[in-house]
Amino acid sequence: MATGSSNTFPQSFGRYYLTQKVAMGGMAEIFRGKSIGAEGFEKVVAIKRILPHFSEDEGFVTMFKDEARVAAQLTHANVVQIFDFDEVDGLFYIAMEYVEGQDLKRVLDMGAKHAKPLSIAQSVYILIEASQGLHYAHTRVVDGTPLNIIHRDVSPHNIMVSFNGEVKIMDFGIAKAASRSTKTRVGTVKGKCAYMSPEQARGKPLDGRSDLFALGVTLWEMLTGKRLFVGESDFETLNNVLKAEVPPPSELNPEVPKDLEAIVLKSLARDRENRQADVGQFVSELRRWFYANVPDPEAVNLKGYMYDVFTDDIAKLRTDVQVEQQMMEGVRKGATGSNRRAGNTGSNPLARVPDEEKTMALDSVNLGMMGPADADRTMALPDALARLTPPTRGTTNLQNRTMVGQAPEPPAKSKAGIFVGIGVLVAGIAAGGAYVALGGNAPPPKAPSQIVATPTIPKVKLKIHSAGAKEISSGGEILCTNKDDCELIAEKGTEIGIMARDRDRKELVKVTPQADGQIVEIKLPDADVKVEAAAAPIVVVQVQPPTADVTVNGQKLALTGGNGKVPNVKLGDTIKVEAKAEGFKPETKDFLVKNPQLETFEIKLEKEGAKDSAAKTDHAGASSAVAAGPGHLVLNAKPWAKVSEKGKELGLTPVKVDLPSGKHTLTLTKGDVSKTVTVTIKPGQTVNSNTDMTAD
Repeated sequence: MATGSSNTFPQSFGRYYLTQKVAMGGMAEIFRGKSIGAEGFEKVVAIKRILPHFSEDEGFVTMFKDEARVAAQLTHANVVQIFDFDEVDGLFYIAMEYVEGQDLKRVLDMGAKHAKPLSIAQSVYILIEASQGLHYAHTRVVDGTPLNIIHRDVSPHNIMVSFNGEVKIMDFGIAKAASRSTKTRVGTVKGKCAYMSPEQARGKPLDGRSDLFALGVTLWEMLTGKRLFVGESDFETLNNVLKAEVPPPSELNPEVPKDLEAIVLKSLARDRENRQADVGQFVSELRRWFYANVPDPEAVNLKGYMYDVFTDDIAKLRTDVQVEQQMMEGVRKGATGSNRRAGNTGSNPLARVPDEEKTMALDSVNLGMMGPADADRTMALPDALARLTPPTRGTTNLQNRTMVGQAPEPPAKSKAGIFVGIGVLVAGIAAGGAYVALGGNAPPPKAPSQIVATPTIPKVKLKIHSAGAKEISSGGEILCTNKDDCELIAEKGTEIGIMARDRDRKELVKVTPQADGQIVEIKLPDADVKVEAAAAPIVVVQVQPPTADVTVNGQKLALTGGNGKVPNVKLGDTIKVEAKAEGFKPETKDFLVKNPQLETFEIKLEKEGAKDSAAKTDHAGASSAVAAGPGHLVLNAKPWAKVSEKGKELGLTPVKVDLPSGKHTLTLTKGDVSKTVTVTIKPGQTVNSNTDMTAD
């Protein structure tokens, strides 16, 4: 078997040419590859290849084949597609779709780094798209037989967002399907600790609602900007998962609407019977919320967001593509398009990149000795977890950082429970690529000797100047910080992108290096463009009951679920908030805006007392007077409806709300259908109402 030792590209490999190594894990390596054929035919793919020493591990090879077998059955716009599986000189590989973009984990990290988090609408849109792909996998039927695929490793690492705004679910490497040749060992669980469902952490039989729970964790974290279950050790993280104690997202981010919050919390119920029936229902609920609350879906503009946040990565990708085209020119000239198959030249395994999604197979005796946590690791753990005691070794706090673990040493022989998936590719995405569809199988030329060696490109030194820049970078690599001047060694004649930043200001220039000492001047935009926006804090008023009327400085405040955002407030302003509701005592408070980022002011109205109500009646009727306290309304609609009272939004059905006693007329709308419902609320009692919103 050939092991190969060449790091020169392009390399001939079966039906493909490998043009760049983009990632390397402990068990497989990922390449950007191309297939070329007659009449200029050319397609880009991602090649995932088993490392030579793992090709002798029968258990691992079977797992690798299972990954290809399962994922090859899936053809959906929201699923990374598998095109090819084969073996070249004893090395098994998978050829898959190449997505030019980033995994959701890095999207979230970069958004936080640049203080540009995804909006609530963008977060919901991404989860709708990813969930559609997952529901398709869950319900896929081939030749009349359900595949019963359960992903089991859903997390932000395995959701791809392309630079053009497309969303795709990937990494079915540990998916459970009826057609798999390998079976899960009894008493083991697989997946990333922080995104497991409670039943998965216990090693119980799974269905699609386990993946639904992972989607709920992902959306909760996107809405809050915090991690949900991650602890200081894997043991603590899994213990948090087993308890499944989930705070409402609005407690961390007051801008999260209550009706959206209800959808998220339902998906995160500890008992799967209390979650949505399946991912399809989850998608439907999110879609209804999205189109009811986002007037202009085009404003989501995920493509514009990606181009804004990943400017450097996109510039580097374009540069890499140009270099690749130059490398492949000789191959194209030598290609005849005939049906020829070149031999493998192999590759030299580089120093291992720490794999953010490293895989583990641990017995119960090992779990107690686990060290620092990496809650995003893919793991296989025994069912005995619930009976274990916490680890005694030192731990590291991972609440606010990502820990990259060293990939495990390869085993001498096959070991049950060691798994790897397409997720190994994630580390390579950051290097500037992902996947693009491969449509044909036209083979490249026959012999490696026909490949023209990549010419040596001379390098020159550039001098970069940007007055006031806090950071200067190129191709995702930071050249200097807090300096106006720095240097860069670049290939002569090859266009590159250079970015200068200063807080909210940034400027990207493209330059083609020509000679040593060439000066590149980067002028940042004027600093006063965003001063006003940066100085304006977000001010939110929360009121109970949520049906109260609220005014701020005499202007009525629009509320959603008892929350309202106050417009046009500056740091140091004092605002007067007045709230009143039937059956409650009115209240007025003055608040000082002191936080430059987010201020939340709460008002809880007191109920009218029994004495006050009785005092309003005559003496003869005083003995029978009852305080006009609030009651409870549970309102549902088929299939759904938006509920309001006197123009005040109460949310999307099902609606659960406290209302003052007496008669209430509610308006239900769904598209062009509008209906009214009148209910009588009695103190301390619950009224249930159901309405059919099907058009008459």
